[in-house]
Amino acid sequence: MCRDEFCLGPQKTGRIMTGDIEREADLIVGFPAVICRSEDDTAALAEALAGETRGGLVIILSGELGAGKTTFTQGMGRALGVSGVKSPTFVTESLHQIPNRDFDLVHADLYRFGSVPPGSDTDLQFTEYLSGPRAALLIVEWGERWTPPGDRWNIDIVSPDDGSDSRSFMLSSCRDDASRRMSRAYEAILDLIVTGRFGGAC
Repeated sequence: MCRDEFCLGPQKTGRIMTGDIEREADLIVGFPAVICRSEDDTAALAEALAGETRGGLVIILSGELGAGKTTFTQGMGRALGVSGVKSPTFVTESLHQIPNRDFDLVHADLYRFGSVPPGSDTDLQFTEYLSGPRAALLIVEWGERWTPPGDRWNIDIVSPDDGSDSRSFMLSSCRDDASRRMSRAYEAILDLIVTGRFGGAC
């Protein structure tokens, strides 16, 4: 299939607001959905995105129970050289050192939280991970309950109504550097699709 059929490019999808005056509305840039038909597809998607991650970036994962949030995080961890990534539901977050990189991976889970207001202990703790000489890549499951400062990717995982194993990954980004990085990662995803090594995009 022709590459141009997938290459729809970034799409402006609106602005979001928080109650914190220091976190003004940011432009959200959306990309065409990516369809993963298996856990292998999910791992391939995570690997393609992992190449454009950096310290200080937040990845917000949303989706119902069993959608594949932890599977995605495990795939990204493996792509970065990290093993042993598990759901941190009962400990809120876990820190993993990434070999041969200048940033760590923090995997967090907000399932037990109704929301994380700006200025709360959890907000301040997560924000602290994003600064300093070894700022972390922060991946947050059920992350829609928190509005982080700075660059972020939003990944909403949608399960089909027919009970199949396929998942739609709705990708968007916030802030210029995050959007440039996701654009480059999306190009890598398109290469996988066009060469038949991946499920597809819609």
